Amino acid sequence: MIQAPLPASHLLGIPAQEVREQDAHFSEIVNRRLANRMIKFRRKLRNYLAMPHSTVQLHFEESGGGLPVLIMHGLFGSLANWRGVARDLADAYRVINIDLRNHGRSPWAEGLSYEAMADDVLRLMDRLGLERARLIGHSLGGKLAMVLADRAPERFTHMVVVDIAPKAYPAWHQDVFSALRAVDLATLTSRESARAQMAPFVFDPDVRAFLAANLGHETQDNRLAWRWRFNLDTLQQAYPETSLMPGLNGFFCGPALFIRGAGSAYIEPEDRPVMARNFPGGCLYTLNNTKHWPHTEDPRGFIRGVRQFFLQGCRQFAPLCDQ
Repeated sequence: MIQAPLPASHLLGIPAQEVREQDAHFSEIVNRRLANRMIKFRRKLRNYLAMPHSTVQLHFEESGGGLPVLIMHGLFGSLANWRGVARDLADAYRVINIDLRNHGRSPWAEGLSYEAMADDVLRLMDRLGLERARLIGHSLGGKLAMVLADRAPERFTHMVVVDIAPKAYPAWHQDVFSALRAVDLATLTSRESARAQMAPFVFDPDVRAFLAANLGHETQDNRLAWRWRFNLDTLQQAYPETSLMPGLNGFFCGPALFIRGAGSAYIEPEDRPVMARNFPGGCLYTLNNTKHWPHTEDPRGFIRGVRQFFLQGCRQFAPLCDQ
């Protein structure tokens, strides 16, 4: 009779049960790694298939190191408005300060839907190898942060939304568009002259200065000429859409801080239940003596709140709704 060969475990003096346990442990490790790779592949495939718009390669500035933080500016803005915040956070975080499409130095492209802008940001994250990040978004960028966190909640650990609620807004910027159209770029001599031309339409000198900062003196057709760094035509055409708010599913259950300027009308008491319903892990931080730009009107208070939130979540902040 031919005998079956003895198992290697017997020859080495290792109990068979121990070998089976080791094999099972090894298989579990291999399966876990394969599962993680499949999850990453499915996520990238889902994001790719969900992109009906052509994405643009966003311009950004990177500073610091550590856990990544994405910063997204508001309408008519650029990453230049957030350089101070980026600098203050760069001692503890890897800060990615972004120019959104049709703003700053990012490419001009058709459309300004939140879906298209979210595609751009997710593609940027993939290009930079960012698996997960923290989000900071102001106004238009705050709405975009909510869309991103709701659409891809596995990509974001914390969300900071600055002075905006998940709702549609009236056409509050028609005077701004009138002011921008009033600036005669062909005969313009300085940003000061542009601020003067905008004065009949926009009375706040800080807003006029903010808008004029988006003027670039650049070479066109072999001569220096003034031009807006944002795509004014597209911004105006898309304004009815950007004033609205895409539907949210309440998928992001992580910590979400809404920072409100006490003198701003963008977040009202009646907005808080809607914010809580869509972001159950949310909280509210009100900065006194600020309006729609709390990050520039009270930079110390703003940074203090963001740092505390990133470290401790909503523990030290007011709930969105009374418990």
